[in-house]
Amino acid sequence: MKIFKLSVLIIALNITGSLYSQEIQVSLKEAIEHAYKNDPNINKLENTIELQESSLRANYGNLFPDLKFSTGWTRSNTVINNSFINQNGIPIPESNETSNNFSLSLRSDVTIFDGMTNFDKIDLAKQTKTQYQIQLRQLKQDIAVKIISSYIAVLKNQQIVVINEATLADSRAQLDRIKIFVEVGKRTLSDVYQQDVVVAQNELLVEQAKNNLNKSISDLAYNSNLPLEKNYAVNPSEFNTEIAYENLEAYVIQNQNTEGLVSNAFRNRYDIKARVQNLDLLQTNIDIARGTQYFPTLTGFGSYSMNGNKIDNVTNQRTFTIGLNLSYPIFQGFQLDYQRQIALINYKSAQEDIKLVKNQVELQIKKAIQDLRSLLKQIEITDRNLVNAQQNKLLAEESYRVGIGTVLDVNTATTNLNNILINKSNLIYDFINAQKTLEYYQGILNY
Repeated sequence: MKIFKLSVLIIALNITGSLYSQEIQVSLKEAIEHAYKNDPNINKLENTIELQESSLRANYGNLFPDLKFSTGWTRSNTVINNSFINQNGIPIPESNETSNNFSLSLRSDVTIFDGMTNFDKIDLAKQTKTQYQIQLRQLKQDIAVKIISSYIAVLKNQQIVVINEATLADSRAQLDRIKIFVEVGKRTLSDVYQQDVVVAQNELLVEQAKNNLNKSISDLAYNSNLPLEKNYAVNPSEFNTEIAYENLEAYVIQNQNTEGLVSNAFRNRYDIKARVQNLDLLQTNIDIARGTQYFPTLTGFGSYSMNGNKIDNVTNQRTFTIGLNLSYPIFQGFQLDYQRQIALINYKSAQEDIKLVKNQVELQIKKAIQDLRSLLKQIEITDRNLVNAQQNKLLAEESYRVGIGTVLDVNTATTNLNNILINKSNLIYDFINAQKTLEYYQGILNY
């Protein structure tokens, strides 16, 4: 019975372990969407936009009259202990009187004119909401380009594992062939020892590549706000890596016009749009400051009240009042002028920020184009080297087989081919990443 229970426990642990180790494949779109959904900064901006909606409604409400209702009850007791004659010569006898007063009132106030500040505040609320919306789109693009870079890093490391495992399998096969050569007397044991070292080195490279792959997957999960306790895998066909050199060259030629790409960036980039929107917002602040400083404020009011010494006769005394109030700030200790000056300085500073950002954008795009050109040239050189390395490996193996070459020649050619294959794979993924970066710099990266 104990053996049966132990067996059940072992089976349960194996099932749990297999479930825990099961990999979840995540596409690039899923990773980006998950990052959008769980990023705290996105959630904060979305909440701020909702709050700005309430602010906009409140500013619209300021255009309309408000309405206030009040009611009250007071009880007074007046005691005169000694009679006296008042200033009019009328005698006032001793008394002890108690009176009640019940009141109901409605009052409404409205701002008729305040230098158009009430309308400017509505514009300010709209512009602030738009600015937050632009910031949200910019934040999403920032997150997307970061996830793309992390995703490509996983694909690069995954391909390195594949290449190193193929090289390891080839070195093991070479070891088996050498052992056969030794058995028939064509080679010495020193070749077996040398190949054993190469196999061990390739095993080490595979293990290191797997570790780098696992760490890059963890980075992707972290950047995508995925649960870190689960195991993930990426889709190797997410990007087309079997791209002809001619297609890569055509892409570089198509995107070598710096002025056109910079123009695209000025039209599409959300960070530039946010700064332009900020100019409009600051201009509205200037208008509000001017309106407050230079124009009077005209308000209107109306009230209706009822009073009585009893609840039953509270309608006996009724009063209806309407009126206008006009106020003008003649001197406020230069505070209003100070606020206007601050608004003007902020506007001029924002204009300088836009000029600085435009220069930065032009520099970013120029560097991105240079990266693409350099990567294209490196791919062209690597393709030539790859053909030579493949031929060198075949010649080294054939020479060793017929007895005129050494195992060192074979291993040197194999290592060289392995490095070139990894370099070619990295260059292709770097080119893809450079494409996405150029799209990001233009503001046209959409996910």
